[in-house]
Amino acid sequence: MEPPVNTGRVAPRIPLRLRNVAPVVLTVACAGAFSFLSGGYIFTRSAPLAIAYLLLAALWVWFLRRRSRPSPLYLCALGTFGLFVAWVGLSVLWSLGPDLSWMAFDLAALYLVVAAVLGLTPVRRLQLLAAAAGFLAMAVAVAVYAYLGKVLPDVVASAHTYARLDSPIGYWNVLALMMIMALMVVLALAGDRRVPAVWRTLAAVAGVPLCFTFFFTLSRGGWIALAVALGVYFALCTTRLASLATLLAVAAPVAAVLWRVRDLGTLFQATADDILRTQQGHILLRYSLAALVIAGGAQVGVLLLEDGLPWPRWSRVAAGAAVRVLLVGGVGGGSLAFVQARGGVSWVRAKVQAFSAGSDQTSAAEGTVRLVSMNTGRPPLWREALDQARVDPVAGSGAGTFPFTHYRYRKAGGVVKHAHSEWFNVLSELGIVGLVLFVTALLLFVATSFRNPLRDRGDPMRSLVVAFQAGILAFLVHISWDWDWGMAAIGFVFFLFVAVSSSYLATRAGDERLRLTREQAREAPGEGQAAPETQVAAGGAADSAADVGDAAGADAGDPAPAAERPARRGRVRWPVRVAASAALVLLALSWTFPYLALRAANAALAESAGGNVAAALSNARHAARLDPLAVDPLLTEALVLQQQGKNDEALAVLDKAQRLQPANYEVYYAQGQLLLNVFGRKAAAIAALKHALALNPLDAPSSSELLTALGR
Repeated sequence: MEPPVNTGRVAPRIPLRLRNVAPVVLTVACAGAFSFLSGGYIFTRSAPLAIAYLLLAALWVWFLRRRSRPSPLYLCALGTFGLFVAWVGLSVLWSLGPDLSWMAFDLAALYLVVAAVLGLTPVRRLQLLAAAAGFLAMAVAVAVYAYLGKVLPDVVASAHTYARLDSPIGYWNVLALMMIMALMVVLALAGDRRVPAVWRTLAAVAGVPLCFTFFFTLSRGGWIALAVALGVYFALCTTRLASLATLLAVAAPVAAVLWRVRDLGTLFQATADDILRTQQGHILLRYSLAALVIAGGAQVGVLLLEDGLPWPRWSRVAAGAAVRVLLVGGVGGGSLAFVQARGGVSWVRAKVQAFSAGSDQTSAAEGTVRLVSMNTGRPPLWREALDQARVDPVAGSGAGTFPFTHYRYRKAGGVVKHAHSEWFNVLSELGIVGLVLFVTALLLFVATSFRNPLRDRGDPMRSLVVAFQAGILAFLVHISWDWDWGMAAIGFVFFLFVAVSSSYLATRAGDERLRLTREQAREAPGEGQAAPETQVAAGGAADSAADVGDAAGADAGDPAPAAERPARRGRVRWPVRVAASAALVLLALSWTFPYLALRAANAALAESAGGNVAAALSNARHAARLDPLAVDPLLTEALVLQQQGKNDEALAVLDKAQRLQPANYEVYYAQGQLLLNVFGRKAAAIAALKHALALNPLDAPSSSELLTALGR
């Protein structure tokens, strides 16, 4: 009698190689959404997206399958970065602005989640291509939107606030950095012979809007980061000649167009003449479309030449060496000629002194002349950060509190919230401890994303990995003089590049170890049974091979049948999953409370301006309950209480705000106003206003109010 056959339908199971694409796609999508939400810099706009990402990450924990141990170096990087995030969170205890430190912790913890989710997910060819193609598509969408503000200002007016492009991200230097990182991916995809010709051509065409948008950001730091990225890419990639041909095919028509329109003034300088700006923008549009066609045709010509001529190995090696010499000689020789034409070493020395002293009078506002201006405004901010670091060298002033430092030490007016260098910023806000943890974590991330750059030159995905590596170093160079870290859009891209490249290298190494172990097992004595020592090695390799099961053969190119693969799936124990999910949900809540508090505080200000005092008071108190570390709701509450004539209660609220943030000049200014204008207590008002000026010596309202109190 035959055993009964189970004819019930079995739900199809998603292969791991496809399932592991999900976190990559989600991260790229979030980076794109952040880009169109002011770069992820405005907390009230970015918080809902961050909360959604964290909750989806909590769900993804239950789908993660990995038998292998991730790279020990990457685990060290995650651990060190986790310590840095913890230090950021602890800084709330001594912070000058604990509410700002709370939000800084949320952002740093979000980056840690991105690094952990992607770094612990096995990455093979499919996931690497998804990350590259997805990011490139997102970056092109950003570039096209930004560039439309230049060529169609009558249609996309919001993208053309200035002659320099910054929309949709909201900051031109970060927009430039994103274009650079995307251009590296263009060179890798367009220069790879294994990629279909159609996609190689489309990748080259995509480089045109990237180059145009990058140029019109007029970012000085962007050009330096571009030079670093190109240097790293051409030094390490294995498709130098094809990539160089693509670079020339894209850059040449772009450069020709820019030279042709150099006399159209509204393209390079801000103007109030909307009609002229629109006319000149349309001219640029026509030339830009021609550049697209020419770049596409040039890339097709490169592909035909590549396929039509025999390229023995020695010729490819020689061509690669020639490209290196050409790039080094061209850049070095051109730079030397440029410097010599302007006075040589003495000119360089004068420029360095002008940069340090801020004495360069060259306009740094807009126009191509700003590209050679040393008038950056950075050194004074760095000195302010150092001044604060001397006050508290170990722990700093608390994460996110550089505005307090700037108010106290600035030599000129204006509001600046960042030291415009992440290294100086971390030193100022988190002290030596924070800086050591931060630098160590980033160096470990770089090390694990590069591993040994001279190995695996035969890897078919080598150039794409190198493109990610070049983008990583471009980011690290760029944060040396800018505040990219505070913008989640580019932060997500950086950790996407780090985690995907690191996981790909680790997964590939694990797959290679497993393949070698299987080959040894097949050659071992006995009828299909490996020797004892081989069994031990096989067990260790099974633990170190990524995604054994659905994905091991299909994505890694392993021909071994399923029967020869280890039977057990890689499952993290459920208590670990529960703990990880709980931590992610708690982090989502950590984003939720300040988000709701800021919404309530904004609503209170709006109701107060509209004369709805009762609703304003209710919203202000609700905001204070949601975020007990913030003083802005208390300042609003005190203002509303004054409108109601409850001046004693208002003064009590301000006293509470003073105890909460004794280094916040706004609290003392509000106290001084109330004491002087309502209670008539001149001595107390003068003391409060002097305290406000001690914390912010250049605050004009405090100075004016103090002069009034002194009767001058």
